[in-house]
Amino acid sequence: MKMKTPYRCQVVGPGWSDDLSDDVTWVRGEPRPEEWKEIHGMIAHPGYPLGRTRLEQMTQLLVIATYGTGYDYVDVKAASDLGILVTHTPDAVVGATAELGLTLTLALLRHVVQHDTRIRVANRSGAANPVFSDSQPAHDIQSQVVGLVGYGRVGQRLGSLLRAVGFAVRYTRPHGPLDGHLGYLPLAELLASVDIVIMATPLNAKTFHLIGASALSKMKPGGLLVNIGRGATVDQEALEEALVSGQLGGAALDVFEGEPLISDQLMALPQVILSPHVGSNTVETRAQMTHDAKSNIMSAFLGKAQNAINAEHWRRRPTSSAR
Repeated sequence: MKMKTPYRCQVVGPGWSDDLSDDVTWVRGEPRPEEWKEIHGMIAHPGYPLGRTRLEQMTQLLVIATYGTGYDYVDVKAASDLGILVTHTPDAVVGATAELGLTLTLALLRHVVQHDTRIRVANRSGAANPVFSDSQPAHDIQSQVVGLVGYGRVGQRLGSLLRAVGFAVRYTRPHGPLDGHLGYLPLAELLASVDIVIMATPLNAKTFHLIGASALSKMKPGGLLVNIGRGATVDQEALEEALVSGQLGGAALDVFEGEPLISDQLMALPQVILSPHVGSNTVETRAQMTHDAKSNIMSAFLGKAQNAINAEHWRRRPTSSAR
């Protein structure tokens, strides 16, 4: 039997699956300020940050479901102070994000995008394409050591994929070695000893610009960097300088500091692969994310904290009726 409630839930941002429900009123798009007091649940979006000022005016808001793993665009402290539950959907994104990490790593290592671009630019109809005799050499997978910065759900899944195709894998995480997982190194040692660094860490106060000029200088000359976590975990200006100087041989970025803006410098660097934050952008994953976000909200309306970030601070616990 379906639960019928007077709750209004706001779904912010484009691209949501239609798999919601008729149990509550679902409203799509960014709410107008005069509507803020009418919202009980929200599926949030990075393009609509939820800071303290905005949250304080959402006086009926009970629960926020961030769409994906990250929740850095929500002021969790403010939500906690106001008794608002913050949830996320970490399990849904694991497979697709890890698969993109593997894809970008292989494309970067084998110069796939650069070769494609060079062939197109150099081609002359009816004439031999010079790139066939002047292609950039790559490296065998078996010769490469990959270092994962961040070893949560996505990092562990990506590690298994990388090992399966022949990479040696090391990892670092804030809390030291993980039981049953070999290959842990402190960050400084990892940077100095691997050929490819993959960022798979969330963004918080401790990871902001975790990889800056000092960290990049510790990497092997000509090393590669892949970021599938959050853009601001890497100091973008320092990254650009390392790429221009040749300290880094290339980068593959699915996330950017200040996205959706991308610097002209990055756009001009042929050794950089640019991807528009599509780690979770598969039909199956987006459907699962919507299902999980909706489930988080509906569970909260029943008084249950599911996939919660701040359950210990959640004071508004309804049972079956709106406040």
